[in-house]
Amino acid sequence: MFKRVMFKRIEHTEEAISGAENVAEYGERHKRDTDQKYRPLIKTIKAQSISGRYLEVGAGLGTLAVTISKEIDDVADVEITAIDLSPDMAKAGREYIKESGLKEKVRYFVCDASDESEIDKLGKFDLVYSAFSLHHWRDPERIFKNLVNCIDENGILYLYDLKRVWWLYLLPINGGYINSIRAAYLPSEVGAFLKKCGITKYETRTHFPYFMQSIIAKK
Repeated sequence: MFKRVMFKRIEHTEEAISGAENVAEYGERHKRDTDQKYRPLIKTIKAQSISGRYLEVGAGLGTLAVTISKEIDDVADVEITAIDLSPDMAKAGREYIKESGLKEKVRYFVCDASDESEIDKLGKFDLVYSAFSLHHWRDPERIFKNLVNCIDENGILYLYDLKRVWWLYLLPINGGYINSIRAAYLPSEVGAFLKKCGITKYETRTHFPYFMQSIIAKK
């Protein structure tokens, strides 16, 4: 009983990053480790060799979208639509995309993934992906539904995020990364969201260092 209560998900309380200074500070902390942080996700997406339209949810500074656009160019022809809740993050992301010479391949919009009408306006996609965003979602059931609905026939939903692990609850540490892990979902919980959307074909994988996971779902 104690372990089950202790292991309970603790909702993330951080708001979307806003303000030029906060965005710049976030950029300094995250741009340097893009390759290492996202390498399993990038490798998996590249292996799929999916041409067409991609949607990135929670795109932050646009670093992942730019990296994917560059790396996949030799195996597939893609156009990426990046979205984020924060107007300030989107502004910085557009600047980074422009500096990278990819404004014709990567477009960035301010969009709330929980808003069905906003997602519908973006159209259909061959691949919808998101990295380190799921544990922030306030209404995951609605977002899953919206994302599944915007996947084209035979399209793929790919989520890469933290995974809640019981042993991190034993550490006398709060804040930052630890809180994010405690706010993350178990594979079974993600599977329940997908099943409510009518998705039965999905695969979950745990990645080193074991509080990372990926979920690939197909229509």
